[in-house]
Amino acid sequence: MHAQSLLAQRLPEACERTPLWVEGRVTGLPETFTLPDGVQWQRFAFALNHELAAPCHGPRRLLLSAAGGDTVQPGEHWRFEVSLRRPWGMENPGADNRQRWYAEAGIDAVGSVRKVATAQRMSGRAGREQHHRQRQRLSQQMLAALGPEAPGAILRALAVADRSGLDQSLWSLFRHYGISHLLVISGLHIGMVAACGLLLGSSLSRLLGLWGIYRFTALLAPLTAVLLATGYTALAGFTLATSRAWLMIVALLCAMLAGRPALSWHNLLLAAAVLVALQPLAVLGAGFWLSFGSVASLLWFAAWRKGNWLGTHLFMAFAMLPMSGAWFGGTSLVSAFSNALLVPLVGFIVVPLVLAGTLAALIHSPMAAPLWSMAAWPLERLLSVGTTLAEQHSNRLYTEISSTPLALVLCCVALALCCVPLGLRHKALLCSLILPLLLPLAAHRVAAADAVHILVLDVGQGTSVLIYDRDHALLYDTGGGSPGGVSVAERAILPVLRQRGISHLDTVLVSHGDRDHSAGLGSLQTHLSIGSLLVGLDQAQLPGASLCEAGAAWRWRSDVRFQLLAPAPGESLNKNDGSCVLRAQLPGLTVLLAGDIGAARERALIRYWGPQLASQVALAPHHGSQTSSSWAWLARVKPEIVVYTHGRANRFGHPASAVIQRHADMGVATLSSAESGALEWVLRPHTPPQLVAHRELKRRYWKR
Repeated sequence: MHAQSLLAQRLPEACERTPLWVEGRVTGLPETFTLPDGVQWQRFAFALNHELAAPCHGPRRLLLSAAGGDTVQPGEHWRFEVSLRRPWGMENPGADNRQRWYAEAGIDAVGSVRKVATAQRMSGRAGREQHHRQRQRLSQQMLAALGPEAPGAILRALAVADRSGLDQSLWSLFRHYGISHLLVISGLHIGMVAACGLLLGSSLSRLLGLWGIYRFTALLAPLTAVLLATGYTALAGFTLATSRAWLMIVALLCAMLAGRPALSWHNLLLAAAVLVALQPLAVLGAGFWLSFGSVASLLWFAAWRKGNWLGTHLFMAFAMLPMSGAWFGGTSLVSAFSNALLVPLVGFIVVPLVLAGTLAALIHSPMAAPLWSMAAWPLERLLSVGTTLAEQHSNRLYTEISSTPLALVLCCVALALCCVPLGLRHKALLCSLILPLLLPLAAHRVAAADAVHILVLDVGQGTSVLIYDRDHALLYDTGGGSPGGVSVAERAILPVLRQRGISHLDTVLVSHGDRDHSAGLGSLQTHLSIGSLLVGLDQAQLPGASLCEAGAAWRWRSDVRFQLLAPAPGESLNKNDGSCVLRAQLPGLTVLLAGDIGAARERALIRYWGPQLASQVALAPHHGSQTSSSWAWLARVKPEIVVYTHGRANRFGHPASAVIQRHADMGVATLSSAESGALEWVLRPHTPPQLVAHRELKRRYWKR
């Protein structure tokens, strides 16, 4: 039933990128971020007051982005002209699909506010968004008091769950130390506040007992804990993550009120059952399994052991290994020690000071800023030390995990049994079961020893193609990413490489400098070793790079050969026409990758290479732009399949309708990375190529 209602509210395909006027209310806390060029953006959820007119009716809740203009406030009523598209995500092996989050959050369409029309602020009351307005005021006060630096950004996240100031470098730093859960209001923080409520309530009950008042005093401690935990959860906006933690706390406190054991499996299952009943799609997110899995691990540990503080954190560090490997592809090697130090610091010092400052701000006390400054002081010192250590010893703090199903199962078995009283020999055997998860694969993961894989990755509006066999790997282009944001390589390419056991790229070829082809290079250089870096004409100044030169050729083995067809030495070309053009001859398949060249450049290559351009599979030049894929090019290349690499409903209109019709008229089959996800050909000598469309492998109703 939940799935059917979700699908019924999705934006119809015919309405994608169609200018529409919408009227509604800003919900939740808008995120504000500034790009390196100084342009400020806002991202916010928008609940429609009225259903869109046919044929676009359906969506009720939108996720909108707006550049510049007026700052929107929670609860404000606006009328915007917007350009919308269906909630969509990239589909690649080993990587997460953002459609999962859209479904979990109940987003029916995503889009941007158009600048060509003036947005109109409408009259209307904030209603149930009033507490979000208060959150925004508190965030702005903290920003004014502490500035935009990292300590202030962390405190805003801890106080009101405002993540706007948390950039990728900060997330990466905390991930290296295994303390990402400390960046946001989590179950740990809500639990600490509830514990303070229990302490305060029990103190009040004792005080009343001294005065001879005993009636209902037993209820004071759990009720005070519920009130404080609820208030803190409201500050966080009742997000799914904080609501999940709140439900766990309430289940525990209800058991206390009923005189039943609080720390029991029944309470954990009760909280999980209530959460899934309220939000069935909660089980899609990593947070659900990480939260309930970590609490279950603690209960299991407590059932067998009475460990000290450090011992408990050591066990939890190992307990998170399989979950971190399955969801994130890596784990911190120092998380036990980091958490042993920072959990008490944040829980008993930083969070109480932040909340005390927040309370002072709510009653307009001048003590708010000094309290926030006191909370920021230890973070400033620790961030400085932590950043230095991460820069100097990154490989000793964090390791990538190439998690196979068997390795995950073995690790879970070892963790389940390590608490049980066993002999030293058995404990050593259990430790050996964890090693397959931590040790790198001896060779790349391939379908067979002689197989070659070619993956046209789904990187949205951009290009990235991976070719690899058991011992070698080549990457053509690195996908895109917004300036100052997370590159697509982090979200799509690196997870694929981890899943296939590839830690070294023999060749990285960046066809030219457009961001949709080159933005991920820095991320790849940070996480992987790269043998040879080849670049287009406009990137000649990149450190350690060599220019592509027409005629250069190399091979991995007799049936795997590569040749560069362009550019030639000494040519003077614009950025797109200076793209590196690569032809790969693989077992049973020839592939042509032509970057963003235009029709004039296509004719020049035809005159020089002639029949040598013929290829069975070709990427459409410039993502299928109408300036490329000329009749002459198609007649000479003679592709059986052309692949469009583009984002769904992109603003450039790729692929152009004229190009689509041209391919149809010539009888060329076409595939789209946006529609099919990653496209993978598995090639073996003397065997027909096998094509896998990864979106078809993982069909889910929330991906439609």
